Amino acid sequence: MLFHPSPYSSVVEELTPIAGWWITIHTVQFVLFAFMGVAVWMLTDGLSGIAATVSRAAAVVFALFYDIGDAVAGISTGILARSATGLPAEEQAAIAGAVEILFRSPVKNLVFAVGINAWAVALIAAAVALFWAGAPRVPLFLLALPVFFMSFDHAFPFGSLTFGSFFVVALWIELARPKQAPDHGDFHPSTTPPLFEGER
Repeated sequence: MLFHPSPYSSVVEELTPIAGWWITIHTVQFVLFAFMGVAVWMLTDGLSGIAATVSRAAAVVFALFYDIGDAVAGISTGILARSATGLPAEEQAAIAGAVEILFRSPVKNLVFAVGINAWAVALIAAAVALFWAGAPRVPLFLLALPVFFMSFDHAFPFGSLTFGSFFVVALWIELARPKQAPDHGDFHPSTTPPLFEGER
């Protein structure tokens, strides 16, 4: 996300010169957003219950819908912009109009909105599941940061803030997990033992 430009004001002047990079970065993102869905899924690894299930389901929805929206807004517009290179002004204007249609498409915006809301649901539900599992409270509250930043855009700087803050919080939670399963002999056999040491 550090290298994601924002050439939204003029397609011909801003997007056309970087069309190749625009296509490349959005192709890479297509894979990375899928891995982000996996990363969110893994937040609730070892947990059961409604909140954990909702988080995992929403992580899948995020990966699917955000990838679809980004492919339309990124890969397809990049292909159009690259095709405008060297064309007469009238044809460039027509292509710029097509790119604008894709950027502002209500269908694309709806797909993105589903992905963004799924991201929020996945992280909130994960925070709830982790709370009841005894995870440290501070990183759970900090999960609000990637939810907040995602509501803007994934271009720099908001994309970097979104996934950077998520990385810090996820690492914090992961480091808080016990290295070895504690002795749960004192728990009732029908009770699921806590994942974190904090729940007693």
